[in-house]
Amino acid sequence: MIEDNELDAAILFDPAAQFYFLGHDSFAGVNTPQALILSPHLTRPCMVIWAADAPMLPGGGTGLDLRRYQFGVDSPASALAEVLFKSFPASAKFGWDAQSAALNHALASEIIAACNITPVDISAALARLRIFKTSEEMAAMRKAGDIVEHGLKAFRHAARVGACEREIATEIEIALRRAGSDYWAVPIEMASGDCAHHVHGTPSERVLQRGDLLHVEFGAVHRRYHAVGLQTLVIGDADPRAAWYYDVARRCLTAGLATARPGIPAADIEAPALDILRAEGLSETFAMRFGYSVGIGYPPTWLEPFGITRTNRAPILPGMTFVLHACLLDEDTSLGVLVGGTYAMTEQGLTQIAGAGDCSLLQIS
Repeated sequence: MIEDNELDAAILFDPAAQFYFLGHDSFAGVNTPQALILSPHLTRPCMVIWAADAPMLPGGGTGLDLRRYQFGVDSPASALAEVLFKSFPASAKFGWDAQSAALNHALASEIIAACNITPVDISAALARLRIFKTSEEMAAMRKAGDIVEHGLKAFRHAARVGACEREIATEIEIALRRAGSDYWAVPIEMASGDCAHHVHGTPSERVLQRGDLLHVEFGAVHRRYHAVGLQTLVIGDADPRAAWYYDVARRCLTAGLATARPGIPAADIEAPALDILRAEGLSETFAMRFGYSVGIGYPPTWLEPFGITRTNRAPILPGMTFVLHACLLDEDTSLGVLVGGTYAMTEQGLTQIAGAGDCSLLQIS
């Protein structure tokens, strides 16, 4: 990554990247700057870290050069500048994860001024490293997938006429925690009834009524690796048009899953779903991409950059893990359905890690 980009060092602010390279498990870096510096010119990695978080480093930071700073007293940018001025010549070239939520515009501007550097964005190179999961990473995701099933079971059990969305979300969260989940990077997403087309809805006080569509999306976590569960169900009998929407979404997902195989371009997985939607006159209801890579996650997201979209011609290869879904949203009719789950590409083909997948529309009496 460093040599390929002709850099002297990489400066990594993203908590997921710090966990990937170092095993440092802290969400605080999103709002309290922390920087991991990797370089072949250093005898060991360097970490500029909030002093309160330093004891959380693996082995208490043994094996690292640490520059602790006091939050609210010291400037993180100045602390980083001290390290760079001490360790690298003025001509050194740096890369950083500019697309990380932990590196906002204000912080980036302050660092550029304090350190007198203009780093290049190496987010894409980092994404290429992380997209291929080792056997240990895959095992962690499969464990997370096992935990997802507890959440889906709680969802189906709690969804009843008279229950409110927040009560259902509570039961899901309890089930996930009891099954061993760490905290997830994205809140539970849920929507029902007249708001069913709100795909990223926050569980509300809305009380379920007979005939409501209800869909959910949530993550379970093992060792910071996420698996994502999705399901749509109906309370009582489904409206014929809602059932049709769900059937179309299911066919879209099934067609994409059947197409997926090692080496196929990402765009070719979404393509059959688009063909189905065009044939059914529902192209405008497909408001989301067919999928995205998933793995390590810290708030505010578990998404990795690789997308399963009509514009991505990069190949899907063994070791990659994805959320794959078909989501149809019709604002005019307030209908919204979501089908899918978490999948891994293996040498033999696609396997499901978690989620309801391309199942039939579940009716809850």
